[in-house]
Amino acid sequence: MKVTGLSWTTFRLPLRAPFRTAAGEITCREGLLLRLSTDAGIVALGEASPHPALGPAAVREFEETLERLAPGLLGADVDCLEELAPKLPPALACALDTAVLDALARARGVSVARLLSERPSASVPVNATIAAESEVQAAAQARAAREAGFRCVKLKVGMARSLEDERRRVAAVRAALGPEIALRLDANGAWDAETAVWAIRSLAEFGLELVEQPVSPAHLEEMARVRAAVEVPIAADEDVTDIEAARRVLEAGAADCLVLKPMVVGGLRAALEIAEEARRARASVIVTTTVDTGVGTAAALHLAVALPAEGPAHGLATGALLAADIVAQPLPAHDGRMAVPEGPGLGVELDEGALARYGVGAREVRW
Repeated sequence: MKVTGLSWTTFRLPLRAPFRTAAGEITCREGLLLRLSTDAGIVALGEASPHPALGPAAVREFEETLERLAPGLLGADVDCLEELAPKLPPALACALDTAVLDALARARGVSVARLLSERPSASVPVNATIAAESEVQAAAQARAAREAGFRCVKLKVGMARSLEDERRRVAAVRAALGPEIALRLDANGAWDAETAVWAIRSLAEFGLELVEQPVSPAHLEEMARVRAAVEVPIAADEDVTDIEAARRVLEAGAADCLVLKPMVVGGLRAALEIAEEARRARASVIVTTTVDTGVGTAAALHLAVALPAEGPAHGLATGALLAADIVAQPLPAHDGRMAVPEGPGLGVELDEGALARYGVGAREVRW
């Protein structure tokens, strides 16, 4: 199967409300939608949405890279394109990897998950995410998550003015959830090691499933110290940027769990390789989006169902944070689970009207 065309559209999607974490606040999601056309009449999809902290310059870099590379890709075998991934920015590598897998799966009439695993699950458990700063709002969102059927909630922390404020907020969320629902915290690297140990020990009474990235990335010795000092499991997120970084986390004893973001590690197959490394080290993995459109979310969902079914809930239920999407049927969570879309490939179709409305620029290179 040969590549006959590449086209891309940049987009800017508003969020329903500002989303604030210890790492900063975002009000929109910017990225690039990639379409790969083949001589079999298939048009496959991929999404490149860089971390919001990188800003619009990252999307412009993606466009410039595609402008340079696209003419040389016309006529190439689709399954050879994965060789480009190490030369691309991670989010763009993810888009290309996803599009290639989408094309190959559509050609075979199977799902992307079926390419990644012989026995993928039909659905996976997912967590709700709460970033509201006030106790009242956080508790209200926790009640809404419980009523919607979520069995796991992730609460963003590290933004409070004091540990006492943090305790009150976590206590309010736990009270709203009740004792049955798993509660995990995500500090986005907001604490130093001493503060992290103090905070986690203080908050452990609220029944924590895990704490994600308690200290800033690239401080694996501090992460390992925190992990050794507390009973609550520790997850590494911002430290997991590729297979080598994941190995360093595991070798340092810095985490019980690795958070895999396809947009960050360079695609689904790169993430799958990291998941296998984690399995060998007896660490669990959580697949999450970076607040992606339905295209990126579908890709991450196919990855999640390809992993062993006994793992923790995944961070895929982020579509509701967007005020609009570019897929015709956004991927919802039902009773705390998300199911793989039916149909071959990714199983999603574009909403061309939404793409025209929220698209910023478009380009096409054809054979």
